[in-house]
Amino acid sequence: MIAIPLIRQGKGLALVAALAACAPAPQAPAPSPLHILTPAPVAQPESLTFLLPGALTTSAVFGPARDWGDARNPVIEYRLPGMLGQPVHPRLTIEGAAAWIAAQANLHPGARINLLAYSTGAAIAFEAAPLIDTPSRVTIAAVSPATPFPGAALAALRGGLQVVGSALATGSLGWQPIWEDYFKTLWFGKGWRASPEKRAQAEDLVRRLRDQIETPGGGRGKAQSGALLLWTLSDAARTSGARIAIFHGELDPVFPLHQVRALTEALGAELCVLQEGGHLLLQSRPELIDRIRDYLLDPETPPRCP
Repeated sequence: MIAIPLIRQGKGLALVAALAACAPAPQAPAPSPLHILTPAPVAQPESLTFLLPGALTTSAVFGPARDWGDARNPVIEYRLPGMLGQPVHPRLTIEGAAAWIAAQANLHPGARINLLAYSTGAAIAFEAAPLIDTPSRVTIAAVSPATPFPGAALAALRGGLQVVGSALATGSLGWQPIWEDYFKTLWFGKGWRASPEKRAQAEDLVRRLRDQIETPGGGRGKAQSGALLLWTLSDAARTSGARIAIFHGELDPVFPLHQVRALTEALGAELCVLQEGGHLLLQSRPELIDRIRDYLLDPETPPRCP
């Protein structure tokens, strides 16, 4: 069986550089951020599913989606700088990451392309779609998506204030206790401290998941999120013709719902709002991933909103 080719260094990297001419050129060839999760995929797949995580996460955030693939329908993960052995430098650029995805997709002009994206990964997915030959074969499921400028800049300001609040609440200046407290806000959304029930659930949550909470140390935060601060939705992304569904929490503390409604309209996408949902929908609403799979697998199926 002939394995699927994977864009790597050399010619593949040159193609990516050509597609992302506006992105800063790295000083040395960067290793591919793409990694095939499905064993022994065929050379001419029927579909490709890309998993595009958000800052400080890996494809593990998509849970069972990592195992969706088979030989004719492989799953490929994108690794952000500083994650899973990927170097921190060069830093993420939205255009550069989109070009990696498109270059891989364009090796298979007859395959359906599924982009399952979370937070920062959604910006990459939106910009990758118009770079893919025949964008109408692209389906995007975006969970808790980043929003265009000034969305991420305002999110950074809000996040800074929320981190200060976490420092005051914990009485600590250490990243780990602060980030554990902020994690509660990401999970439950705005206003969780006002609910005794949610406060109790939050304490139990952190006890169970403490080992899985990633802090932004080692330069990873800037390397993964800096590119979002000035990101604007390109005209090509607005008119790509890709099929897009957005899943967003009502109480998302990072990218407020009103901003996401505007993004949905700009993309001509469909929006599913999860009541009482925060930013970490894939973890807090594990049933959501099955609804997303149904949407990705059947081009005729509208998103099943909870």
